Amino acid sequence: MSTDSTNAPGGLRRLLETMYTSAQGEMHGHVRFLPFILKEGIEKFLPRLNLLRFRSQVETFGDYYLIRLRRVQLELAGTDESVSGDYALFHLSGAVWCFCSIERSQVVGKTAIAAIQQHPARASLIYISTREFRRIFDSLTVDGNRVFVVRHSEYNRQESNVNWLKERKDHRVVFEELAAKDAVATGIVVEVRASRGAPVSVFSLNNNSLLSLRHGSVGVFLENLVAQVAAIGNARNSLFTDRERSRMQLHPLELLFDSGVFSDKAANSALIESLSSISKSAVAVFHSNPYIHVLYTDFRDGSSFNIYSSSDSTLTIVPSTRASVSALMKLYRGVSERFADCDIAEGEQGVPTINEFFGG
Repeated sequence: MSTDSTNAPGGLRRLLETMYTSAQGEMHGHVRFLPFILKEGIEKFLPRLNLLRFRSQVETFGDYYLIRLRRVQLELAGTDESVSGDYALFHLSGAVWCFCSIERSQVVGKTAIAAIQQHPARASLIYISTREFRRIFDSLTVDGNRVFVVRHSEYNRQESNVNWLKERKDHRVVFEELAAKDAVATGIVVEVRASRGAPVSVFSLNNNSLLSLRHGSVGVFLENLVAQVAAIGNARNSLFTDRERSRMQLHPLELLFDSGVFSDKAANSALIESLSSISKSAVAVFHSNPYIHVLYTDFRDGSSFNIYSSSDSTLTIVPSTRASVSALMKLYRGVSERFADCDIAEGEQGVPTINEFFGG
């Protein structure tokens, strides 16, 4: 995609159609969408794409921006190479914006995804859990469509490894098999077929919310799939925003697991190990038996959280004086992916006061 304004179509929809046509001309071409949460105005964020390891050229159009984003090689980076990608950047809804490109997924990972991760206090990727994968694919069957998983990658918690499986199965069968293996989906390629068998779309989705359309209507894909991911991002943003401790007021969250997950005290050690495996963070253990109480700190922006088991199926997260949306997203991902499937929700108001909590 060119950032030359003389070649850019007039509106966003027309631009996306042009990108789709261009991708269809490539053997493995895709239109890729990367929704993300932005915690500041776009005019403040755009200059940040020209800081540290990144350089950018930005052109403004009516309802989108065209950006050439380049990740530069640092003198001390050794074998790192410069890589660049062309993107459209546009607003989806609420706090969610979206990078869109026909670049290869590796290029998106080294440019757009890395640029978002460079500013954890101001932007966040949207984590898609295995439960949310299932809900998204279930929603595509409401008109009698069938969803087939063509290929997927999974992280097996018992074996601590990632496997790629290439086998065409109904999506419901795949998720049942994931649960039986104590595994989570990290990326899925699916084919949607109408009730009479005609193909509707072929696309992929990974747990960083990178959606890649190979075949189908780009408009329907944007309004259906991308919009669903944006809704997840906005819901997560509303839940995670303003969670910092203020004076004597706590703003807890709860991780909700299947019943009885902590009745086996071996699960306490497994949880601590899962938290310890999260990159660029640290865990201080206050109690590990019979109940859990740890302090988790994200080194990227200094966010920290007290985490303790409040029942045999619930963890309570109590944010400290700094608690970014990005840090909470990363914490939720680490627990859901490495320990056990869970949902996250508003915490009950009956948590300890600060004096009770830190007084022992």
